[in-house]
Amino acid sequence: MASLRTLLLAGITAVTLALPIVPAQPVSAQTKVASIGAVRVIGEREIGRRIAEMVQQRNGGRPVEIHFHGMGNEIEVPASATSAFQVDAFSYDQRSGRFYATVSSNASTETLKLSGRAQAVEAIPVLKSRIATGQVINRNDVEWLQVPAHRYGAGYIDRIEELVGQTPRRALAAGLPIRSSDIGRPEAITKNGLVTMVAQVPGMTITTTGRAMEAGSIGDVVQVMNLQSKRTIQATVTGMNLVQVVTAPSIIASN
Repeated sequence: MASLRTLLLAGITAVTLALPIVPAQPVSAQTKVASIGAVRVIGEREIGRRIAEMVQQRNGGRPVEIHFHGMGNEIEVPASATSAFQVDAFSYDQRSGRFYATVSSNASTETLKLSGRAQAVEAIPVLKSRIATGQVINRNDVEWLQVPAHRYGAGYIDRIEELVGQTPRRALAAGLPIRSSDIGRPEAITKNGLVTMVAQVPGMTITTTGRAMEAGSIGDVVQVMNLQSKRTIQATVTGMNLVQVVTAPSIIASN
C-alpha cells in the first residue's frame, strides 16, 4: 500500500493542476498616467527662483543666478497640493555668495536641505541675429543677455547706446558679447569714391566734384582731391558722399 505521505503529495498535485491559470492583466496606460499624475516634482528651477528672491532681499536687489551643489535638489508634493513648498531656514553670505536652505511642503513629510552659490549677474546688449559688415545696427537688432557680473569689463559694449547706429568691422554672430573694437561708425564715403565738395562763402555756396583719398564716417576729416584742379585738400565728412571743405574756399573753385 502507498504511504500516507505519497497519497498526500498526489492530492496536492491534483488540486494544483485542477486550479485554472489566470493570465496577468497588463496595467493600462490610463492607470499609469493617473499614478504619475498624483505627484508633482518641484525641481531646481522653481526652487532656484525662490532662493534668488530671498538673496535679492539681502543684497540690495541686485539680480543673481543660483547654482546648487550636488544632485537631487528637488521635492515631491501631491499634484493637488495648493501650497507647493516653503523655505523653512535660510542663510546667505553676501561676500562669498554661498547660501544654505531647508525646504519643505505642508503636503509632504519630505524635507530638503540645500546649499549652493548665488552668482551676481548683469545684462549686456547682444545681437539677435548675425549682422554683416556695412549693415547699420538698430534697436530692433539688439536684445539683452544675462552674464556673470564683471566678466566682460573694459573693451566690451555694455550700453545699448554704444551699439545702435554703429556698423560691424567684421561680421558679428548673434548672442555673443561685443567688443568696442568690433564696431565703428558707418562709412559715409569710400576710398576712391566720388564726393560732392562744398564750401561756404558770404552769400554763396560753391560745390564741385572730388575723389576721396580715404574712407571716412560723418565727422571725420579726410583727404579729398579736387578733380578740376587736381589739388588734394582736407574736408570734413558731413553726409553720404558729401564733404565740407576745411581749407580756404577759393581752393575748391580754382581750376
